[in-house]
Amino acid sequence: MITRRHFLAVQAAAPYIDRRRAPAQPGELPQTGAGELDYVPLGFFGPDDPRHPAGGTVYMGVALAIEHANARLSGEDRPFRLFSRWSDDPWRAGASAVAKLAFEDRIVALVGGIDSATTHLAEQVAAKALFPMVDPVSTDETANAAFVPWIFSWAPGDSLLARAIAGAIGRRPYSLLAATDHGSRQLARVLSRTLQPAERHDFQPPNRPPAPSHPVVVVLAPPAPLCRAVAELPGDAEVFCGPSAWSRACRGQLRRPVLAPALATPDAALLRDGEARFQVSGDVFFQLAYESTALLLECIQAAGPNRPAVRERLASRFGSTGRRSISSVFLQEVSPS
Repeated sequence: MITRRHFLAVQAAAPYIDRRRAPAQPGELPQTGAGELDYVPLGFFGPDDPRHPAGGTVYMGVALAIEHANARLSGEDRPFRLFSRWSDDPWRAGASAVAKLAFEDRIVALVGGIDSATTHLAEQVAAKALFPMVDPVSTDETANAAFVPWIFSWAPGDSLLARAIAGAIGRRPYSLLAATDHGSRQLARVLSRTLQPAERHDFQPPNRPPAPSHPVVVVLAPPAPLCRAVAELPGDAEVFCGPSAWSRACRGQLRRPVLAPALATPDAALLRDGEARFQVSGDVFFQLAYESTALLLECIQAAGPNRPAVRERLASRFGSTGRRSISSVFLQEVSPS
């Protein structure tokens, strides 16, 4: 009889085989009638509102990339059509929204989610429904550690962000203030493993963290609690933040300059185009969403509206883990303006 201990020992001796780069046989979309559509359906797991406080700028990037791609099509090409489904309570209704995109809207591929937690949620459906998924803004590398060969991540990973912050801190002791949301906890875990903090305080917004004991402080939190926590720090503190400091929601809300890892080199012309189109400003997450969606659309045009074939095209453009190959990121100052 095979005992549980024997089974686990066999599993440890035979690690998971990463088949992300293995060729997939092109096939028809699983839904009947998809080939008869006069458009190419693309899904977005996020709110279709450019003013949405959490995912509005991500939607702007996805929508603008599709509009630009459609403007370049010839008369014989089928246009792309964006299908957006969302719930502001994603853990209750988010999985069903993604499933509807896959089976009712018959999407060829999915862009989403709008943060690390919703990306994990969408990944669970992609693993079962087998559609390619482009993760535009999440820095959480555990989404790729699940060995789902259908997910491809565009933003720099937490290990790169943590390395940049740790390199700037050096040997100095620092205080780590981390909110309890998924993205902040994950980056805090990676940073603590890279450079152990002298003290760490986890806090659940709207509660405030306690006052830090060291002049070097790292604050990892969503935009609103991040701005509140930074405002309450001593005036002589040297403050490092996570990527949410670059969000549109933090613009004008920060009371002091902070240092944060740069997720992308700003494209001023693209930001102007987005603001002109949607009458609301964008941010670096808008740019990441635009760039990753443009790449996805390029792969769909080359492979056709075929999920496995699109996945193969994407796999050739990303690293073996499914993340974009980026060697390093740099810290930049986020000003209060």
